[in-house]
Amino acid sequence: MFNALGIVAYNDNSIYVEGLEKHRPIAAFNFLGRYRLMDFPVSNMANSGMDCIDVYTNGDPKVLFEHVGDGRHYNINSKHGHVGIIPVFTDGQRPSTVPDVQQYYNNLYQIERDVNEFVIIAPDNYIYKCNYADLLDTHAASGADVSILYQKIDTAREEFINCDILEFDKDHRVTAIDRNRGTNKNRNLSLMTYVMSKKVFVDLVKKARATSAMFWFRDILNASCADMNIKAVNYRGHVYSIYDLRSYFQSNLKMLNEENFNDPDWPIYTRTNDSAPASYLPGGSTNRTFVSNGCQIAGEVTNSIVGRGVTIGKDASVDNCVILPGAEIGDNANLCNVVIDKGAHIVHKKDLAGTVDEPVYIDRRETV
Repeated sequence: MFNALGIVAYNDNSIYVEGLEKHRPIAAFNFLGRYRLMDFPVSNMANSGMDCIDVYTNGDPKVLFEHVGDGRHYNINSKHGHVGIIPVFTDGQRPSTVPDVQQYYNNLYQIERDVNEFVIIAPDNYIYKCNYADLLDTHAASGADVSILYQKIDTAREEFINCDILEFDKDHRVTAIDRNRGTNKNRNLSLMTYVMSKKVFVDLVKKARATSAMFWFRDILNASCADMNIKAVNYRGHVYSIYDLRSYFQSNLKMLNEENFNDPDWPIYTRTNDSAPASYLPGGSTNRTFVSNGCQIAGEVTNSIVGRGVTIGKDASVDNCVILPGAEIGDNANLCNVVIDKGAHIVHKKDLAGTVDEPVYIDRRETV
């Protein structure tokens, strides 16, 4: 254990995943059939030795409360640590419009009482592996007030639109935080992972709240670049980002090529499910596919993600699809580049095809 409070933060309205976000907050998105997106930053924190973690969410928190439970599946001892869900409580506002600063300010009494000396903030929509103990050491050695994790990208014209980017000088001191407008190929993508002392964090939250009721934490960091020593720290590993339906779809499928995803030295924790293993009926087969437990497969599935309890009918063909738990794919269905939400039924309109850049989305519990 090291001396840092973990915060998993939510995003503003610039990040929106059509269809999926209508039903649950981004932190609760199903990923790879059996995980929730919040599992990835929380696992990074738990594996790094952090045992006090708060997950802030601006959507219906019910599914997250059920998923987290007492937090033991994150390898955190609830006697001296916790994984807490802190939802947005609005006064007539839409939850998606409430700035994260407002939530931090509302919870400031508990944060100030926390025994940890540092704060590490990570977003719920970036998937990567990072030892935050090493990151904290890098931060302390740099003498910075705040450290921000970033990655160099060369696809900024086509991808990561509206995501945060960093401008910094030759000494990696951040001079501005901006949005990616797709005007340049090469950018420094902010991973929205911030390291600072608890005192700096509290001062920034109070300053933001006094400056503007609409300030998000990125806004107060950007406004403070001239007055504070904010350093950019390069991350060289794989990053999978979710900022729209296309990126959600593609990030799931890219994980099929992630050889080190199931790293025993850096496990991804999640709530377990005691359902039966997947069963393959006559004619059922899979190739390059993640299949979760509880599935029944009687068709052919290729290059896809199949969630828990999915049924795939006889002679069905499923290629390059992301299927969330409890969905039913009827006999003789022919699906390509489709995202099928939880509990949907594909039983009448059986030929559905999108593209890699524009997948077809089938709504939750919808019958097609």
